[in-house]
Amino acid sequence: MNIEVLQHFIKVYEKKSVNSAAKELFITPQGLSKTIKQLEMDLEAELFTRGPRGMEATECGELLHARARHICYLVEDIKKEISIISGKKGVLNVVISYSAMTIMPVDIVYRFTELNPEITLKLREVPDEYPIESMLEEEVDVGLIVGDGADIIDCEYELIGHGEVVVVVSNEHQLAQKDEVSLWELNKETLVIKAPVKGKENVFVEKCLEFGFTPNVKHEFGNVLTAHRLCQLQGLVAISNDFTENSLQNECIKVLKLKEKIPQNVYLITRKRGMQSNTVLSFQTYIREMSQSL
Repeated sequence: MNIEVLQHFIKVYEKKSVNSAAKELFITPQGLSKTIKQLEMDLEAELFTRGPRGMEATECGELLHARARHICYLVEDIKKEISIISGKKGVLNVVISYSAMTIMPVDIVYRFTELNPEITLKLREVPDEYPIESMLEEEVDVGLIVGDGADIIDCEYELIGHGEVVVVVSNEHQLAQKDEVSLWELNKETLVIKAPVKGKENVFVEKCLEFGFTPNVKHEFGNVLTAHRLCQLQGLVAISNDFTENSLQNECIKVLKLKEKIPQNVYLITRKRGMQSNTVLSFQTYIREMSQSL
């Protein structure tokens, strides 16, 4: 068994088809089938069964998939460290959520490579509701993620920015006379909220459901400027966070605090390992120092 065999197995697992996997791997289906059969012989276990939706992993196949992804990631991590030690460029894969960029601007994140020219930074923006489990499933080394900290598991993390959910209205809205509102006061309002990612609910909606009512959501936005426009033109109420609103300073809207505090902090998240790579440690130190100076 080698890394290539594990990578081929993972591709068949993901595609549920030898033909589809072989096409992406640029090899013949016959050759890929032979590889899977040999792997089953080596492990003395059946890894796939044929079902109505294609090749379904057996219990042994599920276990191997979980371990194989981890092994492949560790091998890539070792290659990165060796490439840096040998003087070659390393690659650091980072995800940053939209709101986190208002605390840690993208130009400051990229400045890390100016101080460490031997490292190539691959940065990807993700929605605020980016699920932490996605970071573990993808080839991501570090994340700058918005959340409340309660759903961060199997990762190392540290708080780099405090924040909370706020309510946004136009200056002409009746709620603009207040500086703070409660969830109950929003029960009858028509709302716009951040669009959640698939499989994950917006934190504000979750809080409303805890209080026993379903909020009247008319629109889910990706860009907060869209939310501001809907507040101004249609008199809707937007749900945002304080650090995003502080960065925009829109004179046509008013930001209200929420009595029932809903944390929206920014966390620096890394995969949990016994020993972190020097590349990750350097990036952690850099972000920590930048967050204290901003």
